[in-house]
Amino acid sequence: MWRHIWLIVGLLCSVSSFGCSLDNTPKRLGAYLPQSSAQEGSVTKTAIPAEGVTSILVVLNDSGFEKSAPVLRRGTLENLGEHLKTEIQKQVPIQITSVVYPEDSKPNGSVDQFIQLAKEQNAPYLLLAVLSSSEWEVFAHLPLQGNQGGGLRSMGLPGYRAENYARVELALLDGQTGRSLVSTDGQAWASLERLNVPLESNVYPVVRRYQNQPPIYPNSESEEYETLRWVSGQDAIAQAVMHLEILWKKDQANS
Repeated sequence: MWRHIWLIVGLLCSVSSFGCSLDNTPKRLGAYLPQSSAQEGSVTKTAIPAEGVTSILVVLNDSGFEKSAPVLRRGTLENLGEHLKTEIQKQVPIQITSVVYPEDSKPNGSVDQFIQLAKEQNAPYLLLAVLSSSEWEVFAHLPLQGNQGGGLRSMGLPGYRAENYARVELALLDGQTGRSLVSTDGQAWASLERLNVPLESNVYPVVRRYQNQPPIYPNSESEEYETLRWVSGQDAIAQAVMHLEILWKKDQANS
């Protein structure tokens, strides 16, 4: 299903009322790996093993850049990590034995910390996932009934629209050398609309994705921003895993 969705993303972006420039979040994988190992869409000359790849999934939430969204709550990060694990094992022949969320990993461009982690975990490979997103919010007039298809926005309710641009970067690392065997990424976008008036509403706050996707309603106002980041993060994961699968199959076909 995701393959079909992403094939029409470009068309949807061109007609979206929110504008849809996904390249708002900088690549952050290079902050954790040597530049030669962090090139998007790269596969090294060392062939990826055809089968029997057992790996630890290492999930990092990077926020060290301008306009970064706040760090994800631990529960949200773990939810995305488990979702990524499930999607990877569905589409790529990697057996993930555990998911770790090291809080002491530094963006120093060195693989030493990952070699040490692989040694501690007794893992032949590490699948490194760097989750990041940029975010900003502007004042907006929101339709009374939450219907994006009609009505004059100038006559709507006062509120705010936040936009989150998520990026998920993946790299499969050799546990002994830290060398990246394959790397890629995925991007996605979502928006949050919330009212700025003391009015109970059944349609706000609401998180929207692309126009062919149904809206998502946060459980409470305290969860609205986290829901926004979770939604865009999941969609970015879908694209990143799709790209990884394509690269993996291409490498196996050429080996």
